[in-house]
Amino acid sequence: MPHILRLFVLLWLVPGFVVAKPQDTIVVLTSFPESFYTPIKTAFEKAHPSLNLQVLNKKTPAVIQHIANERSPKSDLVWMSSADAMATLQSKSLIDEPVTFAWSQFVFFWHNDKLSELGISSPKRWEDLLSPSFHQQIAISAPSRSGTNHLLIEIILQQYGWEDGWAYLSQLGGNLATVTARSFGVREGVIKQRFTLGPVVDFFYRSALAEGHPVGFEPVPNTPLIAAKIAHIRSQSKNTSSEKFVKFLLSDSGQNLLSLPNVNRISLQQGERITEQNPSPVFDPYLSAMRYHAVNALFDQLITNRLADLQTFWQQWHQIQSDNIDIETQDKLNAIFEQATAVPISHEEAADQHLNNMLSPERRYTDTFQSVTGDWRKTLSQNLDAATAALETIKLERNQ
Repeated sequence: MPHILRLFVLLWLVPGFVVAKPQDTIVVLTSFPESFYTPIKTAFEKAHPSLNLQVLNKKTPAVIQHIANERSPKSDLVWMSSADAMATLQSKSLIDEPVTFAWSQFVFFWHNDKLSELGISSPKRWEDLLSPSFHQQIAISAPSRSGTNHLLIEIILQQYGWEDGWAYLSQLGGNLATVTARSFGVREGVIKQRFTLGPVVDFFYRSALAEGHPVGFEPVPNTPLIAAKIAHIRSQSKNTSSEKFVKFLLSDSGQNLLSLPNVNRISLQQGERITEQNPSPVFDPYLSAMRYHAVNALFDQLITNRLADLQTFWQQWHQIQSDNIDIETQDKLNAIFEQATAVPISHEEAADQHLNNMLSPERRYTDTFQSVTGDWRKTLSQNLDAATAALETIKLERNQ
């Protein structure tokens, strides 16, 4: 008898020894951080000693690519807080119907000391972030690097409309200190007072407060709760054990874990109460999914890659607006505003599936991707340069 087979037989005869089966390991692909999923994994494995939860952590865009390209290791479940990313996977028939197990909420998050130094009130609505007092005092993460922040940008676009939403984001760009690579970078920057404020999901605020930092927050008004979801990845050989983890998340034991300091999510029951007390606009995750890559690529060209130019333009804009101006000058400023905030594609074009396929992150270095985004960059730069020159002309005329 071969040595390995003999060893196997001997182990089989050992009292209490159980041979692990393939389905005993549940592979979960997630964008949640380790601090979030570790206590849940520990509690689940304690409740189900025969099961092992293997968690693979990736950023949201990488999660999508992992599943779409059937990369190894093959996963049983996908676990995320990005509703539009889930909708993207569902539209491609890559996952079953997602199940909501928790909620989060977007908030304005600030450092109390920095806000006091500025001498202004805490923000209550999106428009408050456009105050010139916040010049280079706000941070936001790039939606192309953060699924959570993609959701935030999409909420703005759906609330304001396509053109007005990008006009708002352009103005917000004038007050940004930086665009971070991760949502967590906004939290850390506020805590370390690198800037004053950032819109984030509520668990960043709660964890910072629990650590004793002098921070404050205000829920973003008229903004839907963010659903944290889990879904089975479609496969010919489905792991039946994975359903036990979904049921665990929905159980009282799983829901109670959401209040742990490192988890910090809103339970299903709490979410129902919040929604009843503060009804919010309906968010369309499928619209967001259709234009997912176009929105991310456009944000990088409009905001991330020309932050300094936006800071200069909008600072000059506010300086002129603060003066007493006549009707003729105001008409000129209105035309300049339209030119500075124009976007190179319509909302219909942004939802084109061929365009979105071309703008997928994995095609970033292709000639097509570079050509499309290069044309956008050229148009946006020409418009902003012309608008900046027109502002300079108005300044010269007023100084004569």
